[in-house]
Amino acid sequence: MNDTQATFREARLRHNITLHMLMEDTNIDLRAVILMDQYNQGTPAHVDQLLASLSRLSGTEYSRRTKNIRGVTFKLHPDYESIPSDEAVARLAADHQQIQQKNNKL
Repeated sequence: MNDTQATFREARLRHNITLHMLMEDTNIDLRAVILMDQYNQGTPAHVDQLLASLSRLSGTEYSRRTKNIRGVTFKLHPDYESIPSDEAVARLAADHQQIQQKNNKL
């Protein structure tokens, strides 16, 4: 898979970065992290913060300038309420487990 064709989620998983790691690194609400990860959308500020975090955590530069993440949609008012809190917590746990299972197979 070519970096120029990666979605945010594909790049994140390639580097074994969890949603929790992004949330801790950026102090962005979990639902905003999930919107970027699942739907490639967020406010311009959140998108930039999450790309910078992905860069720090992966050691590979990801940014609007490098244009190596595809399909990002900027929204001034993303629908955070579309992700209920209990669903967000469940996705966080499932994501952690998925990364652990992937690492155990290596």
